[in-house]
Amino acid sequence: MRFSEFKTVREAKQLGRAFNHLEDLVFFHGTAGTIEALEHLKDFASEEGAKSIRMKWDGNPQIYWGREEKGGPLVLAGHNGWSRGAVTTSPEEVEDFIANKSGSPKSDEEKAQRDEFAKKFASLYPLFDRATPKDFEGFVYADGLFLNTPELDNGIYTFCPNPRSKTCYHVRAESDLGKRIANAQVMVVGHAYFPEFGMPDSEQKPLTDFSMFDKTQELIVMGPVYNTKPVEIDTSEIDEIESFAKSNAGTIDAFLREVKGLSDLKNIIYTYVNQTAKAKQLDNLSEEHFFQWLANSKVSENKKSKIAELNQEGQPLEKIFTLVKQIQEVKDQVISQIEGEQGDIWDTEGEGRVRYGDAGKKFGNVKLVPRKRWTPS
Repeated sequence: MRFSEFKTVREAKQLGRAFNHLEDLVFFHGTAGTIEALEHLKDFASEEGAKSIRMKWDGNPQIYWGREEKGGPLVLAGHNGWSRGAVTTSPEEVEDFIANKSGSPKSDEEKAQRDEFAKKFASLYPLFDRATPKDFEGFVYADGLFLNTPELDNGIYTFCPNPRSKTCYHVRAESDLGKRIANAQVMVVGHAYFPEFGMPDSEQKPLTDFSMFDKTQELIVMGPVYNTKPVEIDTSEIDEIESFAKSNAGTIDAFLREVKGLSDLKNIIYTYVNQTAKAKQLDNLSEEHFFQWLANSKVSENKKSKIAELNQEGQPLEKIFTLVKQIQEVKDQVISQIEGEQGDIWDTEGEGRVRYGDAGKKFGNVKLVPRKRWTPS
């Protein structure tokens, strides 16, 4: 096993996550981000745009695999191994990294759980090795849906891969996928491709076809599941939001511009919005509610004063949170139209949908999560 230096060379400062909530583009990127969020919504109103929306998976664990060169050994890693550049090329190396080199357990119980998981994850190595063409070069990643064949109940397989959430997936036993599950040991759903090991998630390239890996009985490698429903959007509502954003562009962008002593302003707002979502209080997003939260936050007194001073010119925070709520409302309308679709596999208490940013989008990939209903544990 060796540790790649790739991560330390390539990783750049990132706002939020590899997939950001559509409405968060407002405070991450100001007016330009707001316009791009609205462009996504306009795209969804077209047939092609509606079909570009993928199901967002809440699987566990994340699995990265591939070969550094054609004919080379399989490299298999979890998220920790991937992010730390641990190139593990055998079951023994996989198990050793997880059990002994992925951090210090806080208790004997945690150590035992880690050792058990290490053995289980390492047992996946021969399955993925057999499923990966010898001439494949590069890496892909997927969410685990089950690592043991799920039980059948009333003709439906149900599996809930992430113990920290309520999201579950369902497949009818009589379907083609259900018949495959009956004989499978492991099932994953693929997402994207990376040319090199350890690249940051923000540099993933969407992959739509995982059939090259889906040719063995024991391992099911699904490709992404796309929306097939048309989406009806009142584009005049989007036009009104855009007009509001442009008329307040100077105030908003001046406020979000990085200033000395307050370089993390956008992340402070991001923390506020996330904590407000977890508290089920998104309807309360506002300038007043923000300052109530800020007063009790861990933000330094100096930064609190700077934020209050910056906000005096035109009340930009109120305008920002108005735009966040407006975009969120239209986004929720989109989600409500495409949820509940039951193909070969469907979700309950789902995490939402995602869309990869195309070449015309400056600010990357976005996610459509029903934040008012679904929140992380």
